[in-house]
Amino acid sequence: MITVNIKQLLFAIEEADAFKLPDMSAGAEYIYNELYGRLSRDEDLRLSQINWESFELDDINTMRDLYSESIGQDEYKTAAMAHTLHGLSPVVTAATFV
Repeated sequence: MITVNIKQLLFAIEEADAFKLPDMSAGAEYIYNELYGRLSRDEDLRLSQINWESFELDDINTMRDLYSESIGQDEYKTAAMAHTLHGLSPVVTAATFV
């Protein structure tokens, strides 16, 4: 039987280079943790909940640079879907009024 020390395992994962985030400014960390993190966990995020003074335009650019590959893939998927939907013919249905 193999036993695993959970504390050591979590520490090893946290220290692994593959899982380390690059050094970020406080503003970029705010965007990553408070905005991206909440949205990726399917939590509601209202504009009124965002602390707009916690980050600057450079922080947004930093996040875009870090995740440009995945953002580009999402943009491609969105454009392809929009093109497909644009090419669909409308469906005519009869409306029934009571």
